[in-house]
Amino acid sequence: MKNTGKLPSKTFCALPWMHLSTRPDGAMRVCCTANASNVGATNAKELGAKVGELRTEEGKPANLNVAGLTESWNNSYMRNVRKQMLAGERPPSCNKCYKEEEAGHRSKRQWETDYWIERYGVDGIIEGTNTDGSMPPKIRYIDLRLGSKCNLKCIMCSPHDSSDWVKDWKAFYPQVKNETLKDSCQWHGGGADEWGATYNWYKNNPKFWEDLYSQIPNIYQLYFAGGESTIIEEHYTLLEKVIEMGYASNIELRYNSNGVEMPDRLFELWDKFKRVRFHYSIDSIEKMNDYIRFPSKWEHQVKQFDVLDNTDDNVEVTVACAVQALNIYYIPDFIKWKLNAGFRKINMWPFGAGGVNYHFVYWPPHLNVKIFPQWFKEKVKSKYEDFYPWWEENWEKGVPIWHKDKVTYDQWREANYGIKRLQGMINFMYQEDWSRRMPEFQEYLTLNDKIRGTNFKETFPEMVELMEYRYDSN
Repeated sequence: MKNTGKLPSKTFCALPWMHLSTRPDGAMRVCCTANASNVGATNAKELGAKVGELRTEEGKPANLNVAGLTESWNNSYMRNVRKQMLAGERPPSCNKCYKEEEAGHRSKRQWETDYWIERYGVDGIIEGTNTDGSMPPKIRYIDLRLGSKCNLKCIMCSPHDSSDWVKDWKAFYPQVKNETLKDSCQWHGGGADEWGATYNWYKNNPKFWEDLYSQIPNIYQLYFAGGESTIIEEHYTLLEKVIEMGYASNIELRYNSNGVEMPDRLFELWDKFKRVRFHYSIDSIEKMNDYIRFPSKWEHQVKQFDVLDNTDDNVEVTVACAVQALNIYYIPDFIKWKLNAGFRKINMWPFGAGGVNYHFVYWPPHLNVKIFPQWFKEKVKSKYEDFYPWWEENWEKGVPIWHKDKVTYDQWREANYGIKRLQGMINFMYQEDWSRRMPEFQEYLTLNDKIRGTNFKETFPEMVELMEYRYDSN
């Protein structure tokens, strides 16, 4: 383990010194959550719709169709973020994490910083940083979203991230009456916009691939997310190239994946890499899964759980649960199911404390957990409080056999990813009142039910009253 040393400031995050994140349209961000930092109870334009998105010196989006990967590493946006953090300031791109921390929820900033400091130490991360915030282009971790090709159209997703959403969006959007909802759900299509954004940015783009391959000797982690990387051919081409270059044994792969398709070639390639951390994107169980991650089927996803649970030892598997309005009430049921399933390796101690791992849905804002009226928030809180004694009684179900004699109840109870994380989740829900967005929630689900033939009230009977709720601004 590296000497962690003292953090340069209370606002420091390792990622601006380690990492670049791409969007399916080729835009680049400080990290994958940065664009959620402006989301609030309203669509306030003064907050900036593109906060967290890298800009060129001219203030235009640094899109990979028009800007290089390595040249963007030290553009004015990245330099300024680094300088702000070293000075103890909060960059606007990072407000999401700071807000979660204030609620007692362990943020991406916190766990990513711990992860990278363990490997490189503080000095090893910030070494070479100049007074203007620039540093040598040594990218150790890159988040790649190779277009929007996807085989699902999850209820909290959009045509920005899923090609399968396009048809539904074209049927849905013209029917939207609520102006705030219409504003939230707008999409300008898949063709190139004025900044060069396109969902095919990575195809026939030799400059990007040249930049990326030049960084392979520096890279410790390649992270793939949606679209759905397991059905994108260029993802496989990249893995094969890394193996050919002789660096696979030095590199860790990370995925956020719906797990619907996992061909044999995927596991054959994984075998060549140092480690694979597979975050299985599942948000709830049974008919709720089928509604949220439409049109996946729970019976198939359970079979995929078993496939993942029997992968090679270099593969770690966690459940990456997107916490949102449709599943927060049911997460205790999900944890019970997962613990009772008796998996060998999925979210075992310590990561997830034997339960599941979570991240919040910010966009679309009408599915953020803060939208609930107070009375339903109380209902959610009560369910969690009823659940905690059960989890405490069954905590050892989430501790694998090789840890049985090494983990005490007290250690488990204080773990960052167990009950403490659930309590932080509830605190986050209460942190702000976004209930003015309930009319958006109602119209959004009603229209989606109409288009998809789904039934919200039958799927989520404990939430039916929410569809009758009328927001009063007085």
